[in-house]
Amino acid sequence: MLSKQDQIGLVALSDGRTDQHAGTIANVKQVFLNWGLTPVEANTIYQKAGQFWSGTPEERAHALMDLFTDSSIKAIFDLSGGDSANQILPYLDYQTISKHSKPFFGYSDLTVILNSLFSQSGLTSYHYQAMHLVGRDHLNQQNRLHNLLFHQNDHLTFNYNWINQGTIEGITIGGNIRCLLKLAGTPYLPVPFGKVLFLESRSGRANRIASFLAQLDQINYFSQLNGLILGQFTELEEIEGSQALIELIKPFADKYNLPTIKTSQLGHSADSHILAIGKRVLIPNKHP
Repeated sequence: MLSKQDQIGLVALSDGRTDQHAGTIANVKQVFLNWGLTPVEANTIYQKAGQFWSGTPEERAHALMDLFTDSSIKAIFDLSGGDSANQILPYLDYQTISKHSKPFFGYSDLTVILNSLFSQSGLTSYHYQAMHLVGRDHLNQQNRLHNLLFHQNDHLTFNYNWINQGTIEGITIGGNIRCLLKLAGTPYLPVPFGKVLFLESRSGRANRIASFLAQLDQINYFSQLNGLILGQFTELEEIEGSQALIELIKPFADKYNLPTIKTSQLGHSADSHILAIGKRVLIPNKHP
């Protein structure tokens, strides 16, 4: 995917980072420098005075387009999260992006970007937050990302348990469930037919997650899928336990005979693994 001496882009397309994150971002840049890469910062990373964003929607979209069209930039890492990434979607030139394909990394609110890049440009991107490179699980994080970037080691690295048996096969879509549903009713939501849906959530107890799942069913999403990958549902599982999540998803998995797995290694935590969005995955049938 990358070679030493390559340049990579850093950007914040959702809520801008504050000055308090400057030290962490400097440490992330140092990791890339240690790998022989040259990080290039967009001018849309830190919050503007009096604003929650790092630039207007047009400015953030322009920053991303600049990184895609710059042939010297070989990969793009979004360092943000929050709520405002979907503001930029109408200002992106998806046809141009498809002609300048390169890996994009982001998570949480960047779910809207990951899935729009796939649905509109056919791009493979990655559910991952580069800030984890200097978090509490930094050694494992650096090893996994280095293997992906320099050795094309993009196989599934996470452990999982089966909820509904079967073979999971198809192109992965999804991410944060709340943010994915921002795309409902828009042209940016990927067509679910034959896909594998990945879902995770940082916030939300049983009542909120139940409403999200109901909405996915009501827009005819579950009925067309080839499988489900459930990641961390942090607040729900911390307060009500993992069984609460299984009880919420099981009726839909049973209704549509969906092969379903659950992992605690995909989501918002500092030890979260990397998952490609827009790439075919195969998880063979596993019998008890």
